[in-house]
Amino acid sequence: MKDIPNKISFPIPSVRPDSYRMLIRVKPEDMSYVVMIIESYDYIGIARTVNQSEGVMEILVSPDFLDITRAVITALKDEIGLEAIRV
Repeated sequence: MKDIPNKISFPIPSVRPDSYRMLIRVKPEDMSYVVMIIESYDYIGIARTVNQSEGVMEILVSPDFLDITRAVITALKDEIGLEAIRV
């Protein structure tokens, strides 16, 4: 693939991504609980179902809330046996 020349004469600064995608696995009956926990922390992220029968969920997190979301996920590991697929 051919590189397209940049018409800007100065370097473009790298930007943090708008959101991070975390993947977790929980028991299917715990999925709504995870959604409520994520939303109750002032919407630190958006929890969505990827595969309901396997209990796979994604959490979309802005960079500003990344640390707190990781802390919540760590706490949920002990509480409900959450498995972090990609955090």
